[in-house]
Amino acid sequence: MKSVIAALLLGLAGINGVHAEEAKPDLLMIIEANEYEHEVRLGFVPHYIVWARKGPALENAARQAFGPSFSDIRMCKSNENADAVVWLQSYLSYNPMMMTYYAKVTARLYRSDGKLLETFTATGTSKDFYGSRLIETYVQTAYDRAMQDIAAQFTANSAAQQGIDRTLPMSPCSLVTLVPKL
Repeated sequence: MKSVIAALLLGLAGINGVHAEEAKPDLLMIIEANEYEHEVRLGFVPHYIVWARKGPALENAARQAFGPSFSDIRMCKSNENADAVVWLQSYLSYNPMMMTYYAKVTARLYRSDGKLLETFTATGTSKDFYGSRLIETYVQTAYDRAMQDIAAQFTANSAAQQGIDRTLPMSPCSLVTLVPKL
C-alpha cells in the first residue's frame, strides 16, 4: 500500500513538473553572422597573435545559461517568432602579460512585439597560457562565465521576466535588428 501511494505521489510530482515546464517562454537568439565567419585576432602585434571564432562559443554559452529560464532556445531565422528575442553582441580580447582571455557580452532582451525590455552586460575571464592548442576551450570558458552572469542578472530582474508577455502578437525576430540602439 505504501509503495502505491509513493508511486502516485511521484506521478503527481512529475505532472506538476511538466506543467511548470510548459509555463516557460520560448527564446530566439540573434548573433551576427560575422561572429561565425570571421576570426578575431587576439594578442599584440608582432608577437602573441592567435585567432579565434566568437560565434560558436557565444551560442553554446547562451544556450546553457538561458536553458533554465526558457523552454525552447533557437537561433533567429528571418521570419521566426517566439515569446522573447535576445540580441547577443560580444567582444573578445587576450592580455598576454596577464595570460587572460576577456569576453564581454551585451544582451538586449526584447518582447515578442519588438519592445526592448532590458539590456544586460557582463564580462567573463579565463586564464591560461598563450598559444595553446586549446584556445577554443579558454574562449568558451570566458563566454560561459559572462553568460552565466547575464543569466543571473535576468533571473534577479523580475521586471524583465514579467515583461515577457505570451499573449502579445509576435513579430518576426529579424525586425529586432532594425530597431535603433539607444
